[in-house]
Amino acid sequence: MMKITGLLLLISLSLVASADFPDEEGVLVLGEDNFDDAIKAHEFLLVEFYAPWCGHCKKLAPEYAKAAQTLAKDTPPLYVAKVDATVHKNLGSRFGIQGYPTLKFFVNGTPSEYNGGRTEKEIVNWLRKKTGPATKTLTTVEEVENFKNNNEVAVVLFGEESDAFTRVARGNEDVVFGVASAQEVLDNYSVAKGTITLFKKFDEGRNDFTGELTEENITSFVETNSVPLTMKFDEKCAQLIFGKATPGLFLYRDKNAENTAELDRIITSVAGKVRGKIQVVITDIKEGLETRLAEYIGITEADLPTVRIHDTSVDLKKYNFEGQITEESITQFVEDWKAGKLRPHLKSEEIPATQDEAVYVLVGKAFDEVVMDPTKDVLVEFYAPWCGHCKSLAPIYEEVAKSLKHNTNLIIAKMDATANEVESVSIQGFPTIKFWPANNKSNPIDFNGDRTVEGFTKFLAEHGATSVTAKEDL
Repeated sequence: MMKITGLLLLISLSLVASADFPDEEGVLVLGEDNFDDAIKAHEFLLVEFYAPWCGHCKKLAPEYAKAAQTLAKDTPPLYVAKVDATVHKNLGSRFGIQGYPTLKFFVNGTPSEYNGGRTEKEIVNWLRKKTGPATKTLTTVEEVENFKNNNEVAVVLFGEESDAFTRVARGNEDVVFGVASAQEVLDNYSVAKGTITLFKKFDEGRNDFTGELTEENITSFVETNSVPLTMKFDEKCAQLIFGKATPGLFLYRDKNAENTAELDRIITSVAGKVRGKIQVVITDIKEGLETRLAEYIGITEADLPTVRIHDTSVDLKKYNFEGQITEESITQFVEDWKAGKLRPHLKSEEIPATQDEAVYVLVGKAFDEVVMDPTKDVLVEFYAPWCGHCKSLAPIYEEVAKSLKHNTNLIIAKMDATANEVESVSIQGFPTIKFWPANNKSNPIDFNGDRTVEGFTKFLAEHGATSVTAKEDL
């Protein structure tokens, strides 16, 4: 009775605490006046720092709200919150917010980075894994079967739970982990004590690990076998490649072409040889996310079929395969990339013969000459022609360039990042705006001001190495 009373008290206190904060669709709305109270009131709290104009934030919003509503029904309930970092700038500075959305997980007021997915299910699973038991105890064959059948991927340690297994389970938000020690269960699955089995609803269906139960070994086993041998490019794949920094070997092809079946067969065969080194993806370029990917990478129908490596382990680096597509040539392509023998492919338009626009038109070939000039302050907008936010910004950015044109040591530039690439600059979204001061070219500054003429002028005046004045100040 004492345990039940204690649990009810905990739930009651949590409900009271959450009631003290305004919410939108179940998401607590925080600002500088109530943020510290919120992280004190909730032992666990996931907080999104967002900007109202951010396209990624708008896409996350409905998933985040659904996750909030689902988690509020847990026992005890869990909560998520959001902060408009363009309004509450002191909170953004306090927690080092550099881009949007940024999510941080607070445990007893101490923040850590959120590295889970962006769908309702992924957010819910991540929070439950971080706040609840890392593994599920399975006592019968029926329980193991249900555990296996109810999940796309399920990992079971047959035997006594180990600390290494628990740590891996705690750190993996995408996969469920269980422990089964009864002898009848081990006999049913024909495994010895200490075996880890990964059950999955794709490829070969099951993988067994019987090696030493170290954290490194278990992590490698799970990561290698918990994703399909080949994937199509969808939300799940995008999160794996770009969200979780998993390098990908991409076959871009037209699914209706005559040679598609043979190309798919070749790349699938390669996938078996390079498993654990790189994730293989087979994609068209004409539908949904596939189209956006092609636009982002800069691939057109004229390029098909083509094989590329997108190495996202640090920053996005692209490697283009040249030659005939065979099992041997593509396997060697991956081996050469793994050995560091390949140079990243960097696209560039030709240098304009003249600069007739108020905004300087920058291309990859001229980047170092223009941006790294030690006598110039240089602001660069990296944009995509199809990006709505970039189109909205264009007249404002042009007005900034016109109003500051008299500052001879300042360059206001733009670069089409779908047609030009720079090895030293990582573009995670559009528009990306960076500033290189004249006296410190090794440490560019991310633009974090208001996207107005006044906002840009203020930012440049504060961060420029040379004196920046607006026309009205002359």
